[in-house]
Amino acid sequence: MPNRKGGKGPLSDVEQGSRKGLSIVLLALVLVAAITAGTVGGYFISNHDARGFAMTILFFLVIPIVAYVLFRTMIAPYYRRLEDANLELRIKQEELLDMKDDLFIKFLGIHDANYAANSPRLFPDRLKDVADITARVMSADVCLIYRYEKKKDELVLAATNGYRQEAVGMVRIPQGQGIEGWVARRIEPVTLKDFTRDKRFREAPGLALSSYSSLYCLPLYVYSNGALMGVIELLYEKAKNFTDEEINFFTTLSGILSNTIQNELLQTELRKMNLELEQWVTEKTEELRSSEERYRTLVENANEAIFVLSEGGDIVFANEHAVLLSGFGKFDLVHKNLAELLSDASQVQGMLAETAQGGQSLRHAGMKRNDGVVVPVEMSCVGLTLMSRRFIQAVARDVSAYARLEQRLAEKEREIAELRRS
Repeated sequence: MPNRKGGKGPLSDVEQGSRKGLSIVLLALVLVAAITAGTVGGYFISNHDARGFAMTILFFLVIPIVAYVLFRTMIAPYYRRLEDANLELRIKQEELLDMKDDLFIKFLGIHDANYAANSPRLFPDRLKDVADITARVMSADVCLIYRYEKKKDELVLAATNGYRQEAVGMVRIPQGQGIEGWVARRIEPVTLKDFTRDKRFREAPGLALSSYSSLYCLPLYVYSNGALMGVIELLYEKAKNFTDEEINFFTTLSGILSNTIQNELLQTELRKMNLELEQWVTEKTEELRSSEERYRTLVENANEAIFVLSEGGDIVFANEHAVLLSGFGKFDLVHKNLAELLSDASQVQGMLAETAQGGQSLRHAGMKRNDGVVVPVEMSCVGLTLMSRRFIQAVARDVSAYARLEQRLAEKEREIAELRRS
C-alpha cells in the first residue's frame, strides 16, 4: 500500500479515492480553461483587439505552468505510490513463490521420509535413510537418531546421516543426562543457537559435538499410548534460526519416526513370540507323536481286542487281536460300526452314553464273528483324546474259556447234587 509523505503512514481507501477524484476534476478544469482561452483568443483576433489577444497569450502561458504544478503535486505522487505498491506486490509474490517452493520441498521430504521409514529394507538401514533425508531437507550438517532402551533407561545411538558411523550402537546416554537425555525425560523440544554454552550439554564420547553451534532436538514420543521411542537431533556448524515450515516439518517427521520405531518393536516382539510358539508346538507335536507311537505299539501288541471308536460308535482303528477275534480284516472293520459286531446292538448306545458322561462302561456281550459264530466277550469302554480330538477306546476280552469253565462247573455241581439225592 502507498505511504504518505513525511512518513505519516499509508493512505486509506477513502483518502486515495478523494485524491484521485480531485486530480480528475482539476485536470478537467485545466482542459476547460485551455479550450476557453483558445476560444477567447480567436474572438479577440477576429475583432482586432490587441489588448485582449495579449491577455489570451498570457493566459496560455499560465495554463502549462498550472498543468505542470498540478502534475507534480497531484498526479506524479499518485503514480509514484502506485509504482511502489506494484513493486511491493511483486516482492510479496516472489516471497509467496519461495514459500510455496519451500513447502513443496518439505512435503516431498515428508513423503520420502515416510517411504524410507516403511520400506522393506533392514531397520538400521531405514533409520539411516531417514537421517539422510532429514539432514538434506533441514540443511543440517549432522542428524542423529537415538533409540530408547527401557530396560537400561538410556538412549542408544541408532543412526546418523553418515557422521561418525562407527559410533552407532556404541554411544549411550542415560535418560536425564545431557541435552538429549533432558529432552527424553521432559518430552520437550530444544532449540539452541550455541548449545555448547548450555549447562545441560554433555560431550558424548566418540561424537565430538562441541565443534558445532546450533542444535534442534525433538523427542520421539507416541502420544496415543504415552511411549517414549527415542530422540532425533540436528546439528549446525553456524547459528541457525528455524522457520515455521522447518519446525512443522521436523515435528511431523518425529511423529512418523516414532510410530515406525514402535511398529518395529512390536513386530520384533511378535516375531519372537511366533518363534517361541513354533518351538513349543514342535516340541508338543513331537511329544504327542511319541506318545501316539507308544500307544500304537502297546495297542498292537496287546492280547486283547482293542477298538478306537468315534463318538458315534464308528470304528476308526482296530488292532491285530481284534482282527483275530472278529474274523474281519482291518479294512472291513474300519468301515463298520460297533453295533454291527454285537449281537445286541442296543448295548452300544448305552456304553457310548456312559462314556460321554466321563465314566467307564462295562458290559458282557456277544460278538458276531465273520463266520456267524457269536463269541462271548467282556466289553469295557473309556474316553480317549488323540490329536486334540475326542474318541472312545473299547476293549473286548474273549471270555469263552471262562464261559466253558462255568458251564462245566455247573454240570459238575448238578452231578454232585444228583449223587447226594441218590
